[in-house]
Amino acid sequence: MKSKNLKKVTVTLLASAMLMPSVVSAKEFSDVTRTNRFSWAYNDIDVLSDKGIIKGYPDGTFKPDDSVSFEEVMELISQVLKPSESEISEARKKYDNTLTENNVDDWAKNSVAIALSRGYLTESNLKSAYEQGLLKRNDKSYPIRTDIAIFFAKALNLDPNGDQNLLKHKDVNQMRSNLRGYLASLVKADIFASTGSDGYFQGDRPIRRAEMAKITRASFDYVSRNPIQTNKMKGKVLLSSKLNEINLIVIESNNKKYTFDIDGATKFQLKGKEAKFEDVKPEQEVEIEYIKSNDSSKEGLAKVVNITNTMQNLVGYVNSKETNKLTIRYRQNSDTINFRTTTKISTSDTNTFELDKNVKIKAYGKDIKLDDIKVDDLVEFKLGTDNKITEITVFPKEANVKGKVVYLDRTNKDKASLKLRLSDNKDYEFYITNETKNINDVSLNDEVIIKANYKVVVGKANINENEAIGVVQEIDTTGSPFDSFHDRRPYVEIRTAEGATKTYILNNDVDVHEKSGIRRTQTSESNLRGQSVILKLDNRGFVTDIYIVDKGSQFSGMFQVIDQTDIGGFGSHSYYRNRLRVIQSNNDSLKPGSTVYFDSNNLFKDYTVLTFDGYINRDTKLQFVTNVQEKGNPGRLLRTDSRTRDARNFRDYKEFDDNYTDNRGNSSGYYYY
Repeated sequence: MKSKNLKKVTVTLLASAMLMPSVVSAKEFSDVTRTNRFSWAYNDIDVLSDKGIIKGYPDGTFKPDDSVSFEEVMELISQVLKPSESEISEARKKYDNTLTENNVDDWAKNSVAIALSRGYLTESNLKSAYEQGLLKRNDKSYPIRTDIAIFFAKALNLDPNGDQNLLKHKDVNQMRSNLRGYLASLVKADIFASTGSDGYFQGDRPIRRAEMAKITRASFDYVSRNPIQTNKMKGKVLLSSKLNEINLIVIESNNKKYTFDIDGATKFQLKGKEAKFEDVKPEQEVEIEYIKSNDSSKEGLAKVVNITNTMQNLVGYVNSKETNKLTIRYRQNSDTINFRTTTKISTSDTNTFELDKNVKIKAYGKDIKLDDIKVDDLVEFKLGTDNKITEITVFPKEANVKGKVVYLDRTNKDKASLKLRLSDNKDYEFYITNETKNINDVSLNDEVIIKANYKVVVGKANINENEAIGVVQEIDTTGSPFDSFHDRRPYVEIRTAEGATKTYILNNDVDVHEKSGIRRTQTSESNLRGQSVILKLDNRGFVTDIYIVDKGSQFSGMFQVIDQTDIGGFGSHSYYRNRLRVIQSNNDSLKPGSTVYFDSNNLFKDYTVLTFDGYINRDTKLQFVTNVQEKGNPGRLLRTDSRTRDARNFRDYKEFDDNYTDNRGNSSGYYYY
C-alpha cells in the first residue's frame, strides 16, 4: 500500500456509519433507487441493510459514491467469515498490542485481529496501512481496489493462480502481477465482474460504498454455496504448548514442520472419545482438520485434532530378553532426568514388551539387532497404540564410541559435555563429570574414541584396540596359554582407571619393558604387582609385551619430523628411527623445541607433523606411543608453542602456518568392548 496508490479524502461523517446495525431498507435511501444510476447495487444494499450489516447516514442518504475505509473492509470480511467468539478472543489475546500500536479503532479491533490470525492480513500489511494514513481518525487515506480484492480472495481461501483468461478488463496489463490470479478466482466465484466498471478494473482507486455492498453480498452468497473448506493433515506431534496464552500444535509431516493455532472451539478426540488439549503430547500421531491460513508462519486454525497414535516416550534398563521381547524397568522420559551419573536413574515400573515387527533398533548411529542388546543397557524406547515397542535407542553400560567432536564445554561442571558426530551424521551428547579422565587434550573437530558408561564420558579410549592400561592386581606366569582344559593358563589381572577388573592371558614369550627402557624376557611376579602397566595384545587378545610406566609420565603432544635413519629390519622391510622436534606437549618433561626419537616401520618425510599420546621413561625417552596421527606437511619447520593449552588439532596451529590446509578425513563409527 504505497502512498502513490492512495487517494486522500476528507471525512466529515463517522467512518463506522456504514457498518452499524440498522432497520433502514435501501428503498428509503434517497440517493439509491431502482431507477437512478445506482440501481445496479439497489438489491445488494437492500439485503445487507435489512440484515443490519450496513447502514446509511442520519440525513437518510447512503452516499454510495463515498470511499470505504480500511477498517470497514476488515469488518465486512469478518462478517462474511463469521468467526466464533472463542476464535476472536484468542486472536485479541495474541494481537491486542499490535492493534493498539497501529492505531486501530476499538470498534474494528476484533475484525482486524481475525484478519491477522487467519493470515489474509499480515503485521507488515497493518504497519504499512498505519504509515500510509489508512488508520487516521481525520484526513484518512483509503485502501485501493487491488488490495481489497486480494484481501477478499485470501480470506475466502481462493486460488492465487486462477485462470487469467477470465479477465476481460481493458487495463489487465496494468494490473499488479500478484492481483491477476486472485482476481481471476474472484471472477470465477461471481464476486467481481470480469470486465469491471466500464470495462476497466481501475485497481489504483479506492472502492466506493455501492461497490463494496455488491462485493460483500456476493461473498455471502459464495460462502453459503461453498462453505470455507477444512483441510486434513496427518503427522507426528513435535510440540504442544501454550505460548503467551496462545495454544498451538507443531507437527512433522513428510519431513516438514507445520504450525496450527488452537482456539476454544477446537475439538480434541482420542480413539473416538472426547479428549482435551492436555492429552496431546510430543511423539503422538495426529490427524488435524483445519482452516488453512494465508499466514506463511502457520498452516492454519485447527478445528478438530484427532489423536490416532498415543505413542509414548519411555526410558529404562533391560532386565532380560527373550525371542522378540524385552523386560524393562522404566519410567516416562523427560528433559528433567539427570543422566550425568553412571549410577542408575530411578524407575517406576517393570514390564515385558513385545517388539513391533518393524521395530527400529539403533546404538550410536548404527542399526543393531535384538541380540546386540545386553542386560543393564540403558534404552530409550517408544510404544505404539498396541503397546508394542516401535523404536529403541541403546546406550550400553560400557562402550567405545568413535566420532568427530562438534561441541565441547569443560568449563561448567554442571553442564560440561561434548557432542560427537557419528556415522549417521547426527550429533550425540555425552556428559563430562568430575570422574571423567584424560580428555584435556581433546579439541573441537578431533576424531576421537571415548569410553562411555551409558551417556557419561569415562575418558578417552585408545585408537589401538590391542592395548590395555591399568594397575596389576594379580599375575601368574605358570602354565601354558593353550591349557584351557586344566585351567592352567598364565594370566595378568589389572584394574583400569574406571575401576573395572580385567584379566588377560599371557603369551608364552612376554617382554617386560621397564621404566629405564630396559627390555627383559622375564621378571618376578612380585615386581609387577601394584605397577602401572600397558599391556600389548596380539590379535587373539594374548599379552605379548608389558610396559611398566609412571602415571606422571603420560603425555599428549605434537611433533615435527626433522630427519630419519634406516636402522635395519628383516628381509626387504626396513625400520626407521625418526628424529622429532617437540612443537607442543602437555608434559613439562617434553619441552617445546627439544628433540626426541621415535622408532617406526613408517618412513615419514621431513617436516611431517604428527600427534600422538604415550609415556616417557626416566631418561625422557619415548617408552610407549599410541594414537599416532599424521596431520600434514607444511614444507618447513613450525614455530614451537610453549603455552599449556592441550589442543591437538593442526587447525589450531594456523598461527604458525596460515597457508596450510588440513587434509585429514572424517571417518566415524562406534565400537563395543
